[in-house]
Amino acid sequence: MTRLQPALTFIRLHRFKRDDRGATAVEFAIVAIPFLMFIFALIGCALYFFVLNSLESGMDQTSRLVRTGEAITENLTVDQFKQKICSGSGGWIKCDNMQIWAQHWSDWSDPTLAPHQCVDQNNTVIANNAPGSDPIATYTGTASDVVIVTICYEWDFASKIPFLRLGNMQNGAMMMQTATAFRTEPFPGT
Repeated sequence: MTRLQPALTFIRLHRFKRDDRGATAVEFAIVAIPFLMFIFALIGCALYFFVLNSLESGMDQTSRLVRTGEAITENLTVDQFKQKICSGSGGWIKCDNMQIWAQHWSDWSDPTLAPHQCVDQNNTVIANNAPGSDPIATYTGTASDVVIVTICYEWDFASKIPFLRLGNMQNGAMMMQTATAFRTEPFPGT
């Protein structure tokens, strides 16, 4: 019996070496996690650009009301202006997570001309304390002024994407910021 023992061990090892029934499952287990991470990252980046593009579209459409003077003649308030941006951006935008900043200058050469920053050095949100009942004209000036409208949007979906940390805020959300600058038209009544 002792003589057959090494021969049987060799035969069993040879059979095990030829048996490849579980190779596909092992290969899939090795490749599945990086593949799923790549897919989630791709979906997350696509959603990021979709939401950012939606915000920019809503802002461009609504800022045109300021540029042409319609916001002033209609006496739009800050809250109404924000609501128009939200509805122009799409139903997937949460208006409660959005802040609007509007600033005006008389000339492009003003050294303080810059979009408003949404977060401070500690990644905490800088809240806009402007009353929503104020007319938007208080912040956008009059005809032929240079205006910068900035949107700060806290996208909380970034914290829910698995395998990927897109968020730059302490709570895992991402602060998206977009701005547009223009000179208002010399609209009637000025």
